[in-house]
Amino acid sequence: MELVRGLNEKGQFKTLPDGVKLYTLFNNKVPQADFDVTDLRKLGAAMRDLQASNVSAMAGYTYLGQFLAHDLSRLRIEGHNKTVKSFTTDILRSDVSSVLDLSSVYDGAIAGSLMRKTGSAFMALGDAQVSDGPDLIGYDLPRNGLRACIGDDRNDENLIVSQLHVQFLKLHNFFVREISHDSPELGTELLFEAAREQVILHYQEVILHDFLYEILHPAVWKAIILENKHILWDPDPSEPAVLPVEYSAAAGRFGHAMVQNNYNLNAVTSVSVSELFEMTGEGRFGGKYQRMPATHLVDWRLFFDFPKHNTRGLPTRNKALRISPRVRVDLINTQSLPVPEESNLATRNLLRGLQMRLSSGQATVNHLLNNYQARLLELEIPICLLNRDQLNLNKPGFSQHVLDSCSPALSTHTPLWYYVLAEACVETFEGIGKLGPLGSLIVAESIRGLLQLDRDSIMYKTRRQEITPSKNIANLPGRKFLQMSDLLLAANNSISDPTSFITRQ
Repeated sequence: MELVRGLNEKGQFKTLPDGVKLYTLFNNKVPQADFDVTDLRKLGAAMRDLQASNVSAMAGYTYLGQFLAHDLSRLRIEGHNKTVKSFTTDILRSDVSSVLDLSSVYDGAIAGSLMRKTGSAFMALGDAQVSDGPDLIGYDLPRNGLRACIGDDRNDENLIVSQLHVQFLKLHNFFVREISHDSPELGTELLFEAAREQVILHYQEVILHDFLYEILHPAVWKAIILENKHILWDPDPSEPAVLPVEYSAAAGRFGHAMVQNNYNLNAVTSVSVSELFEMTGEGRFGGKYQRMPATHLVDWRLFFDFPKHNTRGLPTRNKALRISPRVRVDLINTQSLPVPEESNLATRNLLRGLQMRLSSGQATVNHLLNNYQARLLELEIPICLLNRDQLNLNKPGFSQHVLDSCSPALSTHTPLWYYVLAEACVETFEGIGKLGPLGSLIVAESIRGLLQLDRDSIMYKTRRQEITPSKNIANLPGRKFLQMSDLLLAANNSISDPTSFITRQ
């Protein structure tokens, strides 16, 4: 068995237990990179000081991407969690199923649990606290004290993701009502499962045709997602579902570069990114509240586009930063993580890529060009090597490029995660920054492959037409796909500033 190197709590390398072998999109045919840990720490620190990028898509997609990541993977390198699912030795262990099945929402939601409304098919909801009036019912996660009663506790680490999770609970309840009206003979558990299926199928369509449309290079989205073609991965549904490591440890982490410093939550409250982690049950609601304060509820019109809704008079709507190597996120509550003293997310990502034995960006591109060039040309996917200037972004006030300042070798042998972020800076589409061709291909092939591995996915089942798509996709006249805004409207009947309800009590 080939063993994998990891980092112990002192940041030193060690050998991990047997039973972990990485699954890659490239069948281990690309040379695995080896970087100096000191160089990676320098690079992670330097990424904080890069110039701020231009804006990208609406900021809601940053956190929908995080929600998706939690749904797909919870890597456990040492198996210290008792709920680890040990698959074959060809895949990395994960606590969650590596398919788009909303495990973060539904795992543990059995009859009688605190996640379910007693005696019914409805998911439980919590209330938001109003300082001088009745609570707002159904605006928070269900809780036992401060602890959220949800399938994945990571969805309560961040206020926006926590509130996004609430919307999927509400969407489930929407489908319970719709299906029970059409099929009143269904028993409680059959009704629950029918609603669950519909939420998952609608969610999968939003990921494919809204989220990925906003994030991916247009040529990649058209070929891999819209036309359902493939280059790297065409798995047989009998295979176990596993998230490729190039996604989980590199390309899928693009959202870390999209995080803004501040967000307008609603008409009365704006928060810093650090407050997003404080204003949840995990952050003890900043030590100021016993429950979710109504003043911090999210007005989703500030995070997603609602094509048929007037947004005049709203506070400034939140845009994500353009994807780039500028990553300035510090984590809190890292005690349960490997190397807990390392709070810089950029550094942690670079070390994770080394730990997962990823290839360099250049080796990955060369492999594609040497083995798939005809297919890339056929699908009009313009993958090419980035040059030194495209990779070497300047730090403000410094003449030396960022990679050269850490180690000149990094300019020709670049960590895959950094390479994907730098590639996203090369072109702009539709006025916003998206992933470049390489990053897009890894993300698109991973998501498409996982759906193909799931016989219950939208690739095999036709969803109900309960929610009507509201927006035409550009350059596809007559074609409409669900947007996240459509799901939010269904979950809430209408969309407005939630803090406006405070004054109506």
